[in-house]
Amino acid sequence: MFLNVLSLLVGFLCLFVVLLMFLNPNPNRRTNGYLIVILMVVGLQRFLYSIEALGFTEIIFSPLKIKPILVFYIVTVYYLFFSRLINSTSSFKKELLHFILPTVLIVVNFWYVNYSLFSFFYLLYSIVYFIFIVGKVREFFYRKNQSMLGKMSSQTIKTWLLLMLAVSFLLIIYSNCFLFSDLYYKIILSEFYRYSSLIWFVILLYMFKNPVLIFGELNLLKSVQKNTPQDIIIWNAKPLRVIEDKDKLLYNAIVDKIDSLILDIQTLQKSVPIISSTTLTTKAIAQELKIPKSHLDLVFKYYCHYSVNDFSNLVKVNYALSLINDGYLKSYTVASLGEKCLFNSRFTFSKNFKKFIGVSVSDFIGT
Repeated sequence: MFLNVLSLLVGFLCLFVVLLMFLNPNPNRRTNGYLIVILMVVGLQRFLYSIEALGFTEIIFSPLKIKPILVFYIVTVYYLFFSRLINSTSSFKKELLHFILPTVLIVVNFWYVNYSLFSFFYLLYSIVYFIFIVGKVREFFYRKNQSMLGKMSSQTIKTWLLLMLAVSFLLIIYSNCFLFSDLYYKIILSEFYRYSSLIWFVILLYMFKNPVLIFGELNLLKSVQKNTPQDIIIWNAKPLRVIEDKDKLLYNAIVDKIDSLILDIQTLQKSVPIISSTTLTTKAIAQELKIPKSHLDLVFKYYCHYSVNDFSNLVKVNYALSLINDGYLKSYTVASLGEKCLFNSRFTFSKNFKKFIGVSVSDFIGT
């Protein structure tokens, strides 16, 4: 009873999320048509199943019950969802090639029906595509993104991918059981709807908790604008890599001072009088803090998420964000903003802004 009610709730929420995506005036670069298709199918399947299971209506028409071979399309759509999510530049024409084989099999199925053969073929097909899905997820986990926007949403997307990977795995397990069972297909299909609804309920809660998954990165940009630029993670509390032998002597000598040294650097990078007049190179920081440059080189090497040059440009971009939030561009140009933040040219400013924020200045101020 509980799982049937949960299925009804999941079905309603899936369709509600689809409606929100259609009504969103700013398309989500992280969302794609395949996600909408998945949510519509999941929503309709569980909604129709639950009202039948709860006794609100008689047996409802289900394409999957009549033509189980349609499951080939579902696996393909799940793979293309992961592919489009991870590789946003995917070609739609190339994606269409993935539908050729399922379409051919369905056409053949009208004249030649051999469920044992199709079931065995689907087993191989689904395993291969699930391996492809795992490969796509692995690709994202090992990707290095220099964009601050990317870094802020990276952990959200990773968790999102793992949840979708779990439901994909469950789909493949149950779909194969469904195709290989002639007598109990209805029971297996019902179990899949019921138990997968638990995972989908978690997925939907996670989507509502992280609106970037529904409303897109422009929603995340608005939160960046509301926060202070320094909220972006630059420093790490522990070494980011193993200390090399050549650096161990110096590291052991200053390890007790590293935390306070990082705090001093953070104070400098937030100091408007300093960053508005000085480019924060290791030499400039060493002079301001009156410490050996070699100490700073070691701290940057093992505790900073960016190179010294990138850190210097990132501090300038942070300063630019502060000025933008204070309304600087209401009275001055983008070129003037870049010059005020000590960039050599508008091109250099725009390039670094796009590199670290993930969007151009015009897109940022237009959100």
